[in-house]
Amino acid sequence: MLTLWENGIIVIFALILLAIGYYFSKNVKSMESYYLGNRSLPWSLIVGTLVASWYGGVGTVGSVEYAAIYGLSAWAVWSIAAHIGRMPLALWVGPKIHIRTNITVPDLLESFYGKHVAILGALLMFVYCAQLGEITAMGTIGQVAWGLEKETIGFILVFIVVIITVLGGFMGVAITDMILFFCMVIGLTMVMPGQFENIGGFAGITEALKSSPELMHPTKGMSTMKALMLIVYSFGAYSDPTFYQRFSAADSPKVGRRALLTCFSLWICFDLVLVITGLIVRATYPEMAPAAGYITLVLNTLPKGIRVIFIIGILGAIISTLDSYYLAAGATLANDIYARITKKELTQMQLVKFTRIGVVLAAVMGLSVAFKFENVYDACIFVGSIWMGSAFVPIVGGLLGNGRRTALGGMLSMIVGGCTFGYLKMFPIKAIEIEPLVIAIPLSFIAWLIGNRIGKNLNDNELKIEEN
Repeated sequence: MLTLWENGIIVIFALILLAIGYYFSKNVKSMESYYLGNRSLPWSLIVGTLVASWYGGVGTVGSVEYAAIYGLSAWAVWSIAAHIGRMPLALWVGPKIHIRTNITVPDLLESFYGKHVAILGALLMFVYCAQLGEITAMGTIGQVAWGLEKETIGFILVFIVVIITVLGGFMGVAITDMILFFCMVIGLTMVMPGQFENIGGFAGITEALKSSPELMHPTKGMSTMKALMLIVYSFGAYSDPTFYQRFSAADSPKVGRRALLTCFSLWICFDLVLVITGLIVRATYPEMAPAAGYITLVLNTLPKGIRVIFIIGILGAIISTLDSYYLAAGATLANDIYARITKKELTQMQLVKFTRIGVVLAAVMGLSVAFKFENVYDACIFVGSIWMGSAFVPIVGGLLGNGRRTALGGMLSMIVGGCTFGYLKMFPIKAIEIEPLVIAIPLSFIAWLIGNRIGKNLNDNELKIEEN
């Protein structure tokens, strides 16, 4: 349990974040300034906000959790393979995003497939942006660090995130993310070196885990199907709204490309630190749930005063992720759901108003569902797979494909991919081990190819965006 003065430091830090949000609220004049920071973010802010938002509770607690369960394969399969697969996002897809997007991902979908596909994509994206895994992670931290109920600490955290996001918009999010980035790196990396030395390095970890030698093998810790699913899931970055937002907010396509390439090198190193920490947790607390064991290890081994830096770092990681996705959810509700369905021409400040309402609704939805899941990554992958199974093919196909595109192609792709994942998740095939996402994406692609042969070719819309 944290001491009174340590909790006081955390409260002061939270107040500083709220003050930053209030400061930037004075500069909100339009939807572009609120959601994209007037498209003026330099390389440093893009790197800081991308790294911080990517490593929330899922990226930190979830990575430790997966390493304790699957061993070194969590890094060799999930981290290295995932980031290599995302390289084209930085080299080719990202620059196209800066040129072609208006404000949101559903805007992109409408330009490729029409209004109805954009509305369906917006509804699914709004659910995805609730980011259940982050709230699940916060519940685990709250139980161990303060002895609070998961729901209580979840509400406090989400309340702070909502205030920051509602007030400051993207600039408030970006600046707080940059601050939280440094807190996260310092806090989370200070745990591993000392514990790694105390346990005796890799030799000591191997000895402690000798009953499960597969955990120390780079590929044998997880099944082939699990590894395939994680590799497929890693491509979810191509349909992730926060990546698109960052590229659109960058000074130029070149800045966005350089920032994401920088992030890849940081992510791979950071993942290795978290995976080794997960192995230490498994060796030290083999009977404890990995996420709880992680926080227990920190509170029991770091000196008082130092451990508060860790807690601020991990809370910062969660806050920086939630505020980014809640902002995307709010813009989705305002620009992509309400405005399209009602067919009303909203003023800039009306769009900002409805975006703020969307932020609150996403937070309420996340709190309502998050604690139905025991593990952090289970919550993350469930919601993320629904979105990816539906949206990955039509988004990437629209950005990179130069052929025929129709409304039916986009609609069929989203419906087939999403329904396939949902059906196989509810009614799994018991005869064989199969991950629903591995089936959903190929079927979504087939439906996209077939649907694009039927109806009016909407490829001309792309030219209108590029001309603007």
